[in-house]
Amino acid sequence: MRGRRLWLFGALIAAVAIGAWALLERVRAQPSASPETVTIRRGTLRITLSAAGKIRPRAQAVLNFATPGTVAEIFVREGETVRKGQPLARLDTSDLELAVRQAEIAYLTQQVVYSQTVQGPKPEELAAARAAVRSAQAALQALEKGPDPLDLEMARLNYEIAKNALWQAQLTRDKTAGSPLSAPVDLDLANARVGQAELQAEVARLQYEKLRAGARPEQLEAARAQLAQAQANLARLQPDALTVERMRLQLEQARLQLEQARRQLEQATLTAPFDGTVIALNIEVGQAVGAGVPGGAIVLADLSDLHLDLTVDEVDVVRLKEGMSVEITLDAMPGRTFRGHIESIAPAAIESGGAATYRVRVILDERDPALRVGMSATVEIEVERRENVLLVPNAAVRRDRETGRAFVNRVVGDRVEEVEIRLGAQGETESEVVEGLREGDVVALGEIGPSAAFRFFRFGR
Repeated sequence: MRGRRLWLFGALIAAVAIGAWALLERVRAQPSASPETVTIRRGTLRITLSAAGKIRPRAQAVLNFATPGTVAEIFVREGETVRKGQPLARLDTSDLELAVRQAEIAYLTQQVVYSQTVQGPKPEELAAARAAVRSAQAALQALEKGPDPLDLEMARLNYEIAKNALWQAQLTRDKTAGSPLSAPVDLDLANARVGQAELQAEVARLQYEKLRAGARPEQLEAARAQLAQAQANLARLQPDALTVERMRLQLEQARLQLEQARRQLEQATLTAPFDGTVIALNIEVGQAVGAGVPGGAIVLADLSDLHLDLTVDEVDVVRLKEGMSVEITLDAMPGRTFRGHIESIAPAAIESGGAATYRVRVILDERDPALRVGMSATVEIEVERRENVLLVPNAAVRRDRETGRAFVNRVVGDRVEEVEIRLGAQGETESEVVEGLREGDVVALGEIGPSAAFRFFRFGR
């Protein structure tokens, strides 16, 4: 049994050896694929930051009419350059002009009222108003006091006289009726005199009764109302401080209404808030517009200076300074580079999802008619430059994920050996070698092919 096991173990070892020999022969039979290499050299290392943005104008305004109306005139075309304060478009202003005229009349009227209130009445107007008050007061007092005794006695005596006259007329009629010498006409005349005497007696009686009864409640109320009216007229002619202040406030209200009407008339015309170029025209003559047109009735931009607003994280922003030069490339113009500089760096961060970023504004120093607002651009900013340092391509460097150590495959003759290096400053395509390599060393790029791996297995170590 033991011999059989030894035999099986020996057969297994032989099979492994034969397989390894076949594998090595197959590797040798493959064409020798030399790895791509690069020679370590000294040079200048540019450390840059890249950020993307869109070209924006120095200033941009979306202009809309403040009030609804119908577009009457458009004074500009899209792409036209305009000056600050230049009219761009106007609404139909017929109703607005009428509103201004009405407000002007109301304001002038209120000015007259206020002026009359402050200046006070003329002397003759004041005297007449005071006389009216005195007259009304006397009339009310007379009614409240009741009839004068002398007037009452005179009314009674007039009534007695009227009764006596009636008796005399009746006596004369009776005598005429009893005389055979009286004609019918004489009797008619006597009866008429009796009727007239009766009427006069009744009038005298009523006047006496009325005077003796005194003033009725409605008479007293009417007299009091007449006195109040006379006093109010006098007060209006002699305004107090409160009245003057009320008139002043009414005048100020009329002035504000006039100012508002004029402003609405002015706002019916769109004017340029700054020198610029019309980059969008979204209205037509005859179009009814509201207080806001989607996208703006007219969009104006100041194209004298173009800029980009970049978003830079907090780790990189500390490496930037105002005034730094930048290189700008545009997606729409491949192969061309424009110069620019950093104008400003935001002092406060923008918090988003726990990350802090800062806005950096870059100004284009070069202009080209082909540049358009809204074009996508990439900005490259050189933050550091190191002269005469050993450079290794980043493609040749392998990092250990756990330890962070850096390695390269150095090629020595037909041998490839893994070498640990220490890096200094790191750029986008190359990095500075501080230790581990010398000028003139050759390192492999990318993965090592099978033949190279075989040579390393055979000759390395």
